[in-house]
Amino acid sequence: MSISLVEVAGANFRTGYDSDQLNTDFMGRLGMRKRYLPARLAIALSLARPSQPPPLPKGADWGKVIKGDTLFGTGTELSVWLALIVERSGGSALDTEQLIALVAAHWQRGLDLLDDEWSRADADLAQFVRRLVGEAGLPITGVEAGGQYDVRADVQGGEIVSSGRIEAPIGEVAKDAATDEPVFWQLNGAGGSPHSAIMGGVGSGKTRTAVAMLRAIREQAEVPLLAFDFKGDLGTDEAGGGYRLDELFAAKTPAPPREPIPLDVLALGAGRDQIAIDGAAMRFRECFAHLKGSRLGEKQRTALYDAATQALGNKTPCDLGHILAALTNVYEEREMKEDGALATMRELCRFPLFKPALPPAEFFRHSWLIKLPPSVPADHRSIVVNLTLNALDQYLNSLADAPTDADADGDGARSLRIICLVDEAHHVLRTKLPSLSNLIRMSRSKGGAIMLISQSPDDFSAADDDFLAEMGLVAAFATNAAPRHVKRILSKGANLSRLQTGQCFIKRRGEPTVRKIKAW
Repeated sequence: MSISLVEVAGANFRTGYDSDQLNTDFMGRLGMRKRYLPARLAIALSLARPSQPPPLPKGADWGKVIKGDTLFGTGTELSVWLALIVERSGGSALDTEQLIALVAAHWQRGLDLLDDEWSRADADLAQFVRRLVGEAGLPITGVEAGGQYDVRADVQGGEIVSSGRIEAPIGEVAKDAATDEPVFWQLNGAGGSPHSAIMGGVGSGKTRTAVAMLRAIREQAEVPLLAFDFKGDLGTDEAGGGYRLDELFAAKTPAPPREPIPLDVLALGAGRDQIAIDGAAMRFRECFAHLKGSRLGEKQRTALYDAATQALGNKTPCDLGHILAALTNVYEEREMKEDGALATMRELCRFPLFKPALPPAEFFRHSWLIKLPPSVPADHRSIVVNLTLNALDQYLNSLADAPTDADADGDGARSLRIICLVDEAHHVLRTKLPSLSNLIRMSRSKGGAIMLISQSPDDFSAADDDFLAEMGLVAAFATNAAPRHVKRILSKGANLSRLQTGQCFIKRRGEPTVRKIKAW
């Protein structure tokens, strides 16, 4: 080459005047504050095309200048950009003038491509980004929520879904204890269930096994993960046998109340008519009513419902603070004395738990590991999980059924849209939350997969529904569970107290008997 990195860093790059105006337009469309950001995106999109861009005509009007070290960065970053541009030009030597002309051409073509995609997406930012991901293979960076999201799964109809059959080894070893043959679980086969429950005492390896399975799933289908971490160890190497869930899924890790969850958790969806408002108000009341110690009398139920309908009907987006303000007014108008319901609502609003930055359709297309350690008050943890699961339930049920793979190799496999992991699930099971029941009973056809991790089969006895009957996989490590619950879940011969380290009993849907396996 006849050009140095120092020359490129100091060179003045620009594109045509009209394209420069379009570059400014995209700053506003994408919420970017720097001119070089849409320019980089445009150049990258043009470089992804196999053909060379047409050169700008001689005598063209030029736009504003961006210095090379601003447009492309410095050091390794600059070297990579320059290598890509030279490689796309056929690898021939370029001088500074030729490089500037080539960049101007890529910049202009890329902006035209971006503008075309923007029009095809009907100026909808979320749809625009998904089109870029699906058609150009570009990485996506979340602007409002921050951080990078891995969305390399298939894009069908604007949605991120898996494709093909997904099989996960049950643990790191995953071998039958008697025969030493490998043991797998097929999540999404025809007639099966993608839901699972993993149980075991402290130190039994249940979390380690779950992380190993999720790692295998992630390698086959990069669908997003929604995880609730009640102990604070899901994002550590120790709990995951050397793997971190947040790193495996490129997950953001909000920790309310210090870091609110960027979800419009009370969003009404597409419709804002009275039926939608009334339904959302009823669901919020049920989530609130299932808080520990928040039993509602008839007057309280009516007051909370009326307050929720007022807030949801008048505020967009609506948050917990709006419902608290409406509830306070309702109590004053009806001359109701302050009671446990209003006091609990005040307590929940003492700190921000949610920030309505992302609608559910966008939030649940990314991965989240929500930290809810014991230092967070119990009511705060409960309402976070209850409202988030309610939002997930409403989102999934608003979608068409997930597609199935008709190919013979796919064996009728149903696509996955999201995996939801609840660690220490007894925190949720004891609230008897309707949304969790709905997700387990109905989300299979919508592409949802629920994984519950708990300490004992006894935890499931507190639930109104027989969740375990809906599971595609039940795994139980050593624990001192009541024999009657073990027998109900597994079989009479399964003795959990005598399992060796790393062993567990498993029961897969459709199999008449349990198997003892070595998981780790």
